[in-house]
Amino acid sequence: MAHAKIGFLDRDWLANTADPTPVFNKFIELTYRILNWEPIFYGYYALLMGIYFYSLYGIARSLFSIEKSLSHKLFFIASFFLIHSAGLRFVLSRLIGINWTYILEDGVADQRMLGSVFQPSTFGVFLLLSIYLFLNNHKYLAVASACLAAIFHPTYLLSAALLTCSYIVLIYRESREIKQTASLGLMALILVSPIVYRSFSIFTGDDAFLVEKARQILITFRIPHHAIVSQWFDATAIVKILFMLLALWIIRNKSVFTILLIPFCTAVVLTIIQVILKNQALALLFPWRVSIFLVPISVTILVAHYGSLFIDEITIDASQNQRIINWCSMALISLAVISGASRFTLDLIRKENIPERALFTYVLSHIQSTDLYLTPSKMQDFRLETGAPVFIDFKSIPYKETDVIEWYRRITLNNHFYQDMDCSILSSLIKHERITHIVIDTSSQFEGCPFISLQYQDANFQIFRAGN
Repeated sequence: MAHAKIGFLDRDWLANTADPTPVFNKFIELTYRILNWEPIFYGYYALLMGIYFYSLYGIARSLFSIEKSLSHKLFFIASFFLIHSAGLRFVLSRLIGINWTYILEDGVADQRMLGSVFQPSTFGVFLLLSIYLFLNNHKYLAVASACLAAIFHPTYLLSAALLTCSYIVLIYRESREIKQTASLGLMALILVSPIVYRSFSIFTGDDAFLVEKARQILITFRIPHHAIVSQWFDATAIVKILFMLLALWIIRNKSVFTILLIPFCTAVVLTIIQVILKNQALALLFPWRVSIFLVPISVTILVAHYGSLFIDEITIDASQNQRIINWCSMALISLAVISGASRFTLDLIRKENIPERALFTYVLSHIQSTDLYLTPSKMQDFRLETGAPVFIDFKSIPYKETDVIEWYRRITLNNHFYQDMDCSILSSLIKHERITHIVIDTSSQFEGCPFISLQYQDANFQIFRAGN
């Protein structure tokens, strides 16, 4: 958004660091420059959700008789919608715990394909589309789709590589054709080589000490819930592994078995190696991230398999049962859609009524090109809501080693001030970091400093300006 000329975000420090997702960000920039209409991003997200459903439905249809009758089809769709419904998430979070909210749809380590917002990870749906395309004998399109996911979000490079290897193994095993397998591999390398080069240049550096220090910051300070196995390996992870194992057993005699087995086994082996060796580079490779497509596929397989058996059992020679199943399925689909629409509406209302709303509105209407705001580190929406550069926040991070170390320096200074509210720290920030405005929570009991003046105040926040 910075390069799309939103406010003065092009002056923000983070916007001028090495970009780890250049294709995604260029896509966002071009969209905003051409259309200048932010709701289009909801449309993009809806389209990717459609690809997600289309792919999983297609995979289920390729493996099981989910279209054997109207009852089979409706029951599967109803089960699928229920699994992904906001209503079920609410029930799971309240009855079992917050960690179980996405038990049926996300991977381990708190990594999800369809997050709550439109972001690079959402393009992981093309990994699912890739599998569906391969099962329907569209080999080259399958490889292209997997590579597309990695091009938009480089963290999917390992997943795309493992899927491509799975396809090559299957093709060679069935046809013994070296030429076709080699052409698929070459195609994949050509498609991802620019993003591989870009990622390699960002995630590696000339100074080994700085690289290790930056990796340590990311792993232990910023994303331990993603990168440290002991942080994420809990009961939910065990349940998801059981889902995957049971799904592999069900499809053991089908070609898709190999497609899922190779990523699963590779992830397990690399995870064990990482735990033993404590290798930081391997931790940031996230080999367990393949679970973001393995878990949804596994759950889909379980629903399709056992759902078909259930419908076969209760509808045999019983048209009345079929009608009951059809009506119940349609009712569940309707409830899932209503709960999703209600959740979306409530989220929009909640977004408009957040405590920061008045603050954001004021800054948006008063921003100047020379402004640099010091904000609480967890106020992650400040940039996009106001178009104003900030000193730092905790959510948005760079990945090049020098940038990570600078991010850590900034976040440490930022947290130090907001913890102590010390005027000497603030004076140093204003002098050396050129801070022009300071956002303070009114509940913090901040009494001010002689070299700043109150510019704005509401029930929740104050803005102080450097200088009198």
